[in-house]
Amino acid sequence: MNKQTENYIILKPISERFNMVVAQITDSDIRNIIISTLKDNLKQLDFSMQIDEIVTKYIEENENEILDTFKKSFTDKFKNR
Repeated sequence: MNKQTENYIILKPISERFNMVVAQITDSDIRNIIISTLKDNLKQLDFSMQIDEIVTKYIEENENEILDTFKKSFTDKFKNR
């Protein structure tokens, strides 16, 4: 058995499970992850609440663009794997 075949046999089930998990992630999940991460980062920086509100407003107003960018990046990253 060559190395490529061996890698395929090992990685194919992992890839299938990964694809199932990715398919279950909703736009809302992605949005919540982004907002949560940004809020956590802002808390660590100890800025005023106004910045948190600005970031949240920006995300809400640009949600589709952010999600499209995330999806494109995610697709491009795993397209050739």
